[in-house]
Amino acid sequence: MPSSRDIIILGASARAAAFSALRAGLRPWCTDLFADQDLQTRCSNRRVPFGVYPKALEAIAENGPPGPWMYTGGIENHPALIQRTSGRRSLWGNQGTGLALARWPLFLEEIFQSNGICFPKSFTSSDRLPQTGRWLAKPLQGAGGAGIHFVSEPGRGRAKQVYFQQFIEGIPCSAVYVGMDSNAFFLGATRQLVGEPLLNAGPFHYCGSIGPLKLDPIVKIALEKIGNLVQRYCCLRGLFGVDFILADGIPWPVEINPRYTASVEILEFALGIQALSWHRSAFDRAMPMPEAPIEGDSVVGKAIMFAQSEMEFPPEGPWTGTLTYCKVVEEMPDFADIPAPGHRIQAGRPILTFFSKSSSVHGCIDSLKQIARDLDHCLWKT
Repeated sequence: MPSSRDIIILGASARAAAFSALRAGLRPWCTDLFADQDLQTRCSNRRVPFGVYPKALEAIAENGPPGPWMYTGGIENHPALIQRTSGRRSLWGNQGTGLALARWPLFLEEIFQSNGICFPKSFTSSDRLPQTGRWLAKPLQGAGGAGIHFVSEPGRGRAKQVYFQQFIEGIPCSAVYVGMDSNAFFLGATRQLVGEPLLNAGPFHYCGSIGPLKLDPIVKIALEKIGNLVQRYCCLRGLFGVDFILADGIPWPVEINPRYTASVEILEFALGIQALSWHRSAFDRAMPMPEAPIEGDSVVGKAIMFAQSEMEFPPEGPWTGTLTYCKVVEEMPDFADIPAPGHRIQAGRPILTFFSKSSSVHGCIDSLKQIARDLDHCLWKT
């Protein structure tokens, strides 16, 4: 008989979801691109080389223990893989028509605008772009902001698999929800770090989160409405996220992430919730719904350092203590996603993640910046 605690996690990076699963009392078995040290100390993990990702995930997953599976970032762009894997084991996640609708910008524009929610104008052809305003070209199968760029010459698209979206000036944020049978429960929102030069992140690349945000009641009501619209029209279940731009007090949704998102663990550490318990209750009817989170005073942030050039990860650094003195999974680590010593990291790819806690968003940002400077000196000193 399969253990009720086993869960298979597949994706580009499984560490955050795996640690969330551990906090929820589950036993994760993971396959991702990195097989980082801190993940391997906690659970079974298999690494997939970049050259065969994500195709090789299926075969490796077949060797996992019996039990359900879930996916993390990037796998939503491979619906056929999701369908095949779900034919062999139960999916705690989204697939089929609901997944496709959640990823189709023209559909999202229609449902949001028809229900009084601001959504940027979107086009699948550059021929229809207005000659005024600023426009983004975004991959239809994108993740983490990769491949997004400004359209410098309206009327000339660069690729077939992109769409064009009106650029909204404001603060990039993300909201986290749990989709149930008839509604979406709003867990909280975070501010996103995007394209930060101090982290060597490329333009529009996601490189961290800070939260939970203290929201104006009107903004919170709008975000709750946004989540319920997504659940109603796309029938999403379990954890999902909505990236939005907060502009003049108005949340503009720009993209749906129909799975566990990178900002989930921020809310877990700040609010003391078990996000995977919420996720599980959406698929396992025998599991009771957890209690609603209680708003706290702490602000938690995480940032991802990227490689400015090809490098070999050093054997020692400020992250060493995290591996030597492992905290319980309920406590926020100082560092995470820690590569093995000597691991080669190409320019532009993530190196590791680090965390900070403060009483304010600005204090958290300042702390993350100082850690980034210290890391920069440690990793790139000559």
